[in-house]
Amino acid sequence: MKKGIIFNVPIISSHMGFEKWLKKSKQSKATPRIKKICSKFKGNQLEKISQMLYWIEKNISPEENRKKILNIFATRTADQIIKDKKETGCHDTTLILVTFLRTLKIPVKYVLGINKKHPRKGGHCVAESYIGKKWILIDPTFFQLNLIPERSSFYKKNYIVKKGLDSWDCGVKTVKDWDTLSKKLVQKIANKP
Repeated sequence: MKKGIIFNVPIISSHMGFEKWLKKSKQSKATPRIKKICSKFKGNQLEKISQMLYWIEKNISPEENRKKILNIFATRTADQIIKDKKETGCHDTTLILVTFLRTLKIPVKYVLGINKKHPRKGGHCVAESYIGKKWILIDPTFFQLNLIPERSSFYKKNYIVKKGLDSWDCGVKTVKDWDTLSKKLVQKIANKP
């Protein structure tokens, strides 16, 4: 097993036991365009993550048309989002991030959450990546890294709906899928004793 150092924290490059989180998926496939972008990220893993977040911020802008957002939400691959240069929110920026990380052989989970205070009003998506022998939370929307995911504002403010390779792997391929999934969770929460 090959070891390295990241900010004085040992890293394991073989990622034994993390094969699931390195798998390819249709939505987060490493296309030639994505491989070319990822080849420009240099340094240790945290430096690469920082470069990825800046790349997303610089190259992908919010879609302003509400009707179009509802129409394209969760329907596109990471490559299509990059080509379009438009995102529908945390859903898309997290998809790009997990795709970049997996392309560089860094294990990563796509995490769907739903707001605890106002579950009917929406949720949030983040990534959890295995860095320095532990899972860290990366929120591309708010440019946040949390060394202990469970102590992050994301975990404090959201119920975890699902974790997967990407949103399609979590069962969300359209806005209707998200509505159905979130309504089921809201019902489950309402029925708790």
